[in-house]
Amino acid sequence: MSMMPLTVALLVSSRSLWEPAHTCMQNLPVRIALEQTEPGNLDALLDRIEMHRVDVVLLEIALLPVPLDDFTRRLRETTLQPAVFVLHPEASTQHIMEAIHAGVAEFLYPPLADTLRQAFENLAASRARVSAATGGGLGRAIGFLSAKGGCGATTFAAHAAVDLAKQTRQPVLLGDFDFEAGLLRFLLKTRTTYSVRDALDNMHRMDSNYWKALISTYGGLVDVIAAPDDVAARRPGGPQETAQLVRFIRSTYPFSVMDFGRNYSSSALDSLSELDTLFVVTTLDLDALEQTRECIRSIAAREYSSRVRVLLNRVPERGAPDPKGIEQFLGCPLAGAFSNDPDALYEAWSEGHLLEDGSKLGKELQALAKALAAGARGTQSPGQGSIAPAQAAGRRWFSFLRGAQA
Repeated sequence: MSMMPLTVALLVSSRSLWEPAHTCMQNLPVRIALEQTEPGNLDALLDRIEMHRVDVVLLEIALLPVPLDDFTRRLRETTLQPAVFVLHPEASTQHIMEAIHAGVAEFLYPPLADTLRQAFENLAASRARVSAATGGGLGRAIGFLSAKGGCGATTFAAHAAVDLAKQTRQPVLLGDFDFEAGLLRFLLKTRTTYSVRDALDNMHRMDSNYWKALISTYGGLVDVIAAPDDVAARRPGGPQETAQLVRFIRSTYPFSVMDFGRNYSSSALDSLSELDTLFVVTTLDLDALEQTRECIRSIAAREYSSRVRVLLNRVPERGAPDPKGIEQFLGCPLAGAFSNDPDALYEAWSEGHLLEDGSKLGKELQALAKALAAGARGTQSPGQGSIAPAQAAGRRWFSFLRGAQA
């Protein structure tokens, strides 16, 4: 089982502690949201910890402007009540007793490689259990990425978001992280001029009020944050910025759906640690399949293969290919196949709405959302199963989301 991602505040100045801590975190789904190497104002520090929704504070006691027990008491008054790992150059009895009295989670000293990793894993497992038991914690984040331009990631993302909102009756965020095309603003007629770029540039002052100014609402169901319109603003965020924004979205919405555009999207790759599932949408076009294979390899190099699912779009009614051959070519199983329904799509988008519920592709996309919702509840979707020829008109092969709930 993969480790639950954690957000860290690193308050360490000693190089003998800072270097091994950084090395350990590079190999884990752990993101440093803020870093401080000098003592500072306590109120300002607590505000930043609250704003960045930190899970754990890695702390060198010498950097605190107040006694350790005062600091931990103030931390317990924050929303997320982050854990505290004290890092110390040696196993000092005096400091260990101080840490125990203050109620810190861990007191660690060099060598840190194994003990810090284990502390992170224990904390992640504990938070995952609490989240599962209470239904709280971070929401589920799902991404769609086209193997190449025109494979349909935007269509999948928009319909998945709206259908999830209908089926779960919970708030859903649809985010356009496609900094090249960014079609959701046009297709869904969003009214605000703000964008994902504005959110990335202003994470330092992000709160619920500022967030509400950035989004539009589609159909009274889904909150939408668009990609930037201005060419000069069409630059993706850095890895830390993008992951931080996705983490904020997960902390705000039970479900979020991201449109990452096409192929080697830096936004998609930088968000992998925060995504439950990244769906790569491809077609039967050989170039698209080759791009899919390369995309899968890039994600595997980052050790996130378990979060990737491949969806085959625009499968014809007749002359459907052998799914096993495609899986062998990709080196990855197919999670689902979807009809080729260009007329229905053209009519829907040209009239400014989503596919009708009765259309073939519309029904299939509803089944996709149903499987995603079932996965979030921990139940099995009726449509889940292995890919095999279906006993339907034209004997086309078709299935939904094998392994999408993993």
